Amino acid sequence: MKTILTAALFCVGLGSAATAATINFNDFDEGDILGLDADLGGGVIADIAAIGGVAEAVVFDTDSGTVSTGNDPDLTSPFTNAEDSNDRRAFGNALIVQENATGGPDDVVGGSLIFSFDSLWSFASVFLLDAEVGTSATLFNGTDEVASFTLDRTNESETGGNPNNNEFTLLGFADAVGDTLRIDFAGSGALGEFEVSAVPLPAGFPLLIAGLGAFAWMRRRQQAA
Repeated sequence: MKTILTAALFCVGLGSAATAATINFNDFDEGDILGLDADLGGGVIADIAAIGGVAEAVVFDTDSGTVSTGNDPDLTSPFTNAEDSNDRRAFGNALIVQENATGGPDDVVGGSLIFSFDSLWSFASVFLLDAEVGTSATLFNGTDEVASFTLDRTNESETGGNPNNNEFTLLGFADAVGDTLRIDFAGSGALGEFEVSAVPLPAGFPLLIAGLGAFAWMRRRQQAA
């Protein structure tokens, strides 16, 4: 009985732990193409697909003086918050839909980035760079839409307003849980970063696993006796 209780408490601890991660693409190099089984850090693994241009999700370096910023100065750090002109920050690398097969990273006018994660994640926020009115970010759990934003001038506090060049938009997802993130750009734009946390296991699941494990261990002991 003591062994069963110990194992159960250990598994409950594992199941309730929530791991937070900020995915910012800064561990990649300018021009890297992200696709199947992309390791984004923090335990986050995703298949990344791009629609539009040459159908590639490419790392864009927003730091001034890089090849990328020479192609698109609208995506040059630092960026200003679309809702607060006093809030400025750098993003380093971002992710774009690549426009051309040659010439270095350059974002396509309109396109989509689709992240299919290997597990559920709780989304806190998504940062879009230089995104235009009509750009949307949608989180799905399977085929069910669980959260969605569309940039629209008419309701800035909810949707992030209408960013100008070199501005960022913060979309608060309020810890919505999903396994697929889709961003549809209405024009130019990039994904700066997103913040997620691991989804804890259901409260009863660790106890079930612990009980089964302990039962199997005790059965092996009886068979060996």
